[in-house]
Amino acid sequence: NIIKFFGIAKDPKTNDFMMVMEYATFGDLKDTLKSYNSLSWYAKIQILRDIAYGLNGIHKEGLAHRDFYSGNILDNHDTNKYVSITDLGLCKPANETNDKKVYGVLPYVAPEILVKEKYTQKSDIYSFGIIIYEVCNELPPHYDMPHEQELAIQVCCGLRPTFNIKVPQLIENIAKQCVDADPLKRPTAEYLFD
Repeated sequence: NIIKFFGIAKDPKTNDFMMVMEYATFGDLKDTLKSYNSLSWYAKIQILRDIAYGLNGIHKEGLAHRDFYSGNILDNHDTNKYVSITDLGLCKPANETNDKKVYGVLPYVAPEILVKEKYTQKSDIYSFGIIIYEVCNELPPHYDMPHEQELAIQVCCGLRPTFNIKVPQLIENIAKQCVDADPLKRPTAEYLFD
């Protein structure tokens, strides 16, 4: 469930390079969530399962995505999968992510990254937890707050999204585990997929 990459082409007029990838007819996950009045629980669980499957594939290769959010998940529900992960441009081996720059979209960035610790696979798991809230609520995380320094401070102090609907207890428990302040308490992608 990772978007297929076919190759690189060069525009003969501008000399710009272009990546040729699988086309996702329905845009990204954010667009999908906006376009439906209400997704069924079956669809939500399938989406989350596909995301966990793709993330597990990335992690099994020893990589960390480092920019994991709903804009980098493309809707492929016209194929045999609901969604595919894309934009692996910041993806690096998990044991080589020593730079302490902050990458990603603020509401999805793990608190340890905001205090300049290194990216790990557990940082991706935090982002997946935020995506769980987004898929279940069908709203972006912290949609009612500016995505500025104050939000970063509040996330570091424990602010997490909440569910705005009744959610099955198992999903609520998994979401809370994923966004735990202690990265070591977060589950693995393999656990999430299984």
